[in-house]
Amino acid sequence: MHKILIINSAEPGTTKFTQPLENIVKDTELTTKTIEYKQAKNINFDAYDGVIISGSPQGDDIVEHHKPYFEWIKSFEKPVFGICAGHHVTGSIYGSELLRSEEPESGDFPVEIINDDPIFNGLPKTFKVRQMHNDSVTVPNNFVLLATAKTCNNQIMKHKQKPLYTSQFHPEFYNHNLIKNFILLSK
Repeated sequence: MHKILIINSAEPGTTKFTQPLENIVKDTELTTKTIEYKQAKNINFDAYDGVIISGSPQGDDIVEHHKPYFEWIKSFEKPVFGICAGHHVTGSIYGSELLRSEEPESGDFPVEIINDDPIFNGLPKTFKVRQMHNDSVTVPNNFVLLATAKTCNNQIMKHKQKPLYTSQFHPEFYNHNLIKNFILLSK
């Protein structure tokens, strides 16, 4: 049986970002387990076929605090999808510059696909997304930019050698196909 691990990047007990992800995964008939980010240091990642790292509330300044709990990303070879805070932490681990309040977005905005990838199956070239962030990250050298927007450049990036994706926006609100396409990579 395929199993997806969801890591809650928000503070313990905050389920605003993990509950929709759990529902999307269950809709695909896979099993899921959700843990708090501090538990990531003690988890057996080999027991999972893929990992989704949730977002956290807008205004949280978590990158430096959370990084030690996500160093496993460098050696993990299975599919990973980092959302918002997961995007920032992953980018920082790989050498992104963290942009503080330079490209903030709050609300619904269009995003444009600039590099085709299976993660976009079923989506139009431009689609609406839900944004809730003050911070953003540059694209690290070992990643390729897949989607962009006028207000914030790095909307979705993918590692050049691994099935590691991150998104600035929150696909758990409108863009369930992105999560479902990611899950197909995990099977």
